[in-house]
Amino acid sequence: MLQILEGAAVIAALTLYLIPSIEADARNHRDAFAITLVNVLLGWTIVGWFAARAWAHSRHNGLLPRTAMRIRGAAGHATSEKLVQHATLRTALTRREKAARGGAAEQCS
Repeated sequence: MLQILEGAAVIAALTLYLIPSIEADARNHRDAFAITLVNVLLGWTIVGWFAARAWAHSRHNGLLPRTAMRIRGAAGHATSEKLVQHATLRTALTRREKAARGGAAEQCS
């Protein structure tokens, strides 16, 4: 009888330990495998277990992809501004060089 109780206690403890993984799988979370890895590898630290549990409860709303797209958009905007600035300066420099060559040609004649 004691062996049955010990076995039940081990199964209950293992189930309790893997609750974040079970919840992530039940919710069809996109990162269920990663949550399971965090749970198994870091769950013993308590902080890792709560992190896995919070991650399992989070909605996969794409916060990271939205942030990446925002950063990409900002980088693209900065790059386009830099290109426009370069083209403007290059045009002004070309005009200045042509004016200088035109003025030098008039002085030689």
